[in-house]
Amino acid sequence: MITSGDLLSGDALPTEKEIQSHHGVSRTVVREAIRHLAAKGLVSVGPKVGTKVRPRIAWNMLDADVMAWHLTAPVRRPFIEALYEMRLINEPNAARLAARRIDEAQSERLRRALGGMRDYPRGSAELIAADLDFHRIVLEATGNPLLVSLGSLIERSLSVSFSLSWRQNPQDETVRQHDRVMQAILSGDGDAAELFMRRLIESAFDDVIHALYANGEEETRSGGAPDARKIAEPRPSGAA
Repeated sequence: MITSGDLLSGDALPTEKEIQSHHGVSRTVVREAIRHLAAKGLVSVGPKVGTKVRPRIAWNMLDADVMAWHLTAPVRRPFIEALYEMRLINEPNAARLAARRIDEAQSERLRRALGGMRDYPRGSAELIAADLDFHRIVLEATGNPLLVSLGSLIERSLSVSFSLSWRQNPQDETVRQHDRVMQAILSGDGDAAELFMRRLIESAFDDVIHALYANGEEETRSGGAPDARKIAEPRPSGAA
């Protein structure tokens, strides 16, 4: 109810008794659930004022549960846009760094991940895992522990978005896009690695948005048809 917007900032949650009755749980369970919501930044608890929804800016958006709740909300596009915007800020630059720093063992793992994306059935759990591995290895190859942690934090959200994008894009085309990133990294071409990773993420965002609309998610913003590339930064001059 909170992440979907049914309860807004400043709104009070139902009372403990109401929650107990609605869900058929004990008072202890309700209090433990509220404690978890407070720890994730979603609610504040105070004497005489009850439990209230905190402003969205206070939420821990990288918490696995918070991300999962956003991805199961009736309207997911705003969160998907934010996720891919974050990826565009980080992953192209990570690919550039990886082109300078990747070692032989990581290079071999990157090749195996791409092989899994090529060989496993389209949309399968194994293929999604290989896709995740590919992006995780690129982050790892930067040698930056904070970027590596970022990959693990957003893994659940990426699993959902990858599964959506794989339903749209032909498998050979997606593999080709990843292969261009890999070849640029392995050849030490940071400029190409950054550019091809940016194009890959932009393409994946298009696929996810198309999947959401194919599944019946309604546009919640004015202005007519969605612009699936609205989050993309300007491309370098001369890029296709």
